[in-house]
Amino acid sequence: MDAATHRASTDTPPPAHEPDAARARLDAALAAARAALADQQDKEGGWTASTTADSTWHAAVDILVHHLLDAVDPVRTAGQRAWIAVRQNDDGGFVRRADGPSDLSCTVLAHAALQLVGHTEDGELLDRAARFVRRHGGIDAADAEPARFWLAFTGAVPWDRTVPLPPELLLLPAWTSDAGPGPKARAVAAAVGVLGSVRPVRELRVDTAPLTVTDSTRPALRAVAATAAPRTAHVLARRSPGPLRRTALREAEHLLLDGQDGEETGGGDPVATAVRALALWALGHGTRHPAVGAALRPADGDGVPRVPARSSTAGDTALVLRALAAAGDRAGSDPVVDRAVDRLLPHRTYPTTGTGAGPDSPAYAPDLNGTPDPDGTALVLTALDRVGAPRSRETDTVVAAGVRRLLARQAAHGGRSGHGVRRRFPPGGRALARAGFLTPASPVVTAHVVEALCAEGYAWHPVVRRAVRLLLADQAVEGFWEDHRHGRPYATTQVLLALDAAGVGAGHLAVEGAMEWL
Repeated sequence: MDAATHRASTDTPPPAHEPDAARARLDAALAAARAALADQQDKEGGWTASTTADSTWHAAVDILVHHLLDAVDPVRTAGQRAWIAVRQNDDGGFVRRADGPSDLSCTVLAHAALQLVGHTEDGELLDRAARFVRRHGGIDAADAEPARFWLAFTGAVPWDRTVPLPPELLLLPAWTSDAGPGPKARAVAAAVGVLGSVRPVRELRVDTAPLTVTDSTRPALRAVAATAAPRTAHVLARRSPGPLRRTALREAEHLLLDGQDGEETGGGDPVATAVRALALWALGHGTRHPAVGAALRPADGDGVPRVPARSSTAGDTALVLRALAAAGDRAGSDPVVDRAVDRLLPHRTYPTTGTGAGPDSPAYAPDLNGTPDPDGTALVLTALDRVGAPRSRETDTVVAAGVRRLLARQAAHGGRSGHGVRRRFPPGGRALARAGFLTPASPVVTAHVVEALCAEGYAWHPVVRRAVRLLLADQAVEGFWEDHRHGRPYATTQVLLALDAAGVGAGHLAVEGAMEWL
């Protein structure tokens, strides 16, 4: 076949009936999806998802906690061991979630957890994990700091090699004022402060020697710096006056006990639940205490703890409305949409303490810290815009308050988090972040905020421009965006929607790269 004939054969348009058939299948799929969503709408007009997210990190922490509290369940352990083992990537590292890249700290913790549950029949699995850790700097690397915190309980890592958070910091106004961190963040900080002060150790059979870099080519200065700062901070923390330390520990204990409602001790996050339970355990509260027992509650049938991916009716309702709007549905023409809009407008929660939120701040979905969730607020504002919610005094008031809230709460680098990234960390906040207890900026949440502000005509605002610059800078070389709570396809599509709303056209290199990756 010559070139001209080949071009003619490949350029021949498909039969005319094929587009019509494809459109008919698409219309049928949309109709079925609409019907399914209508069936799942609650009587008040909203939706609440029951989705969960698997996490290798949570499973490994769960194994460690059960061994520390001497509450090992063989059936649960067997399920966790098998589940973690299949989460190993080809490079030997373990992933925090099913579709993510290998993570150094997660691999260190998974290696230790598999040792605890007796995973010795497959030595190659542990060997490959150890090689991955050594290739990336070993257990002393900065990225392994969250794992070192948990391994300190086992005696495999000295507490001096973890980042300290003196409990005295919780007595400072930056933590106690209404404008400070929310209840969950304060409770987690109190737990970490207690544990760093009491330093509980229950020696378990965990060997970290295979994870240690002994190569003489490792820069000596880097090796010293990896441990010098934590050791110095621990020395200063130990010099706290006795009465002040006792006062701080009492305050931390009260903070951990206050607000416990029996089952929910970590706002749905098993790692937060675990660290609070271990702190109370270290203070003498046994496993019979409800807060400690919450960390030992039964998991799903396969023994793997799962985290609610979203527990906000308003946020889920907004996501559904965005989808219906993309399919062409509008307020005033569909009773399903109208009921959902009515559900969103009065659904505002005003936390009474620890947030600084007033009646003009729409907290559609309070986050785990007790502060108004920027992601939920942004999703609701975008949904109301997309479905063409009718203008009214109430709608305008809600939207204006939401815009003010989103403009006011941005990190200095331009990013957002589902837990409300603040302009500045309180004292000790950076240590919490390095230990994995404060989440970094989320591309998904940042994208949702950008899209909401652009929908209200704020594409010109410096807050939006900073966020766009951050999103463009955070794109992986392969073209996707990585998010600590969401898969790459979802994160990438949400960022693309935000960039489009902000005027970053299809010809931009970042957009072209993302589309090619998708």
